[in-house]
Amino acid sequence: MYAEKSLMMGDEVVDLMMEYAVLLARQSSADSVDVEAISTDGDQVTATFLIGPATIMVAETARSTFPEPDNGSAVEYLKEQIGLIKTPPLAHGLDDMGFHGFDDEV
Repeated sequence: MYAEKSLMMGDEVVDLMMEYAVLLARQSSADSVDVEAISTDGDQVTATFLIGPATIMVAETARSTFPEPDNGSAVEYLKEQIGLIKTPPLAHGLDDMGFHGFDDEV
């Protein structure tokens, strides 16, 4: 449940959204994520979730005859973002990237 709406999504995308929400909250950061879902009316919808420190989401299990919506791109995005938070890329100095100082000859 999110914003007092219930949507059905697959386990993997929901688990990743919950993990991402926790990580973003710890960083006092926010992001938006588009996911495919099934509404309470049985319609397939694209839902945009704003995830941040004040986000309140509830995940619950449900049995359904509906096929799981395809969230391959959302899963890929969430995994990438979670990976960047858990293992940030190394910072490089300007000299490491080929920049020269004022006194260096080009």
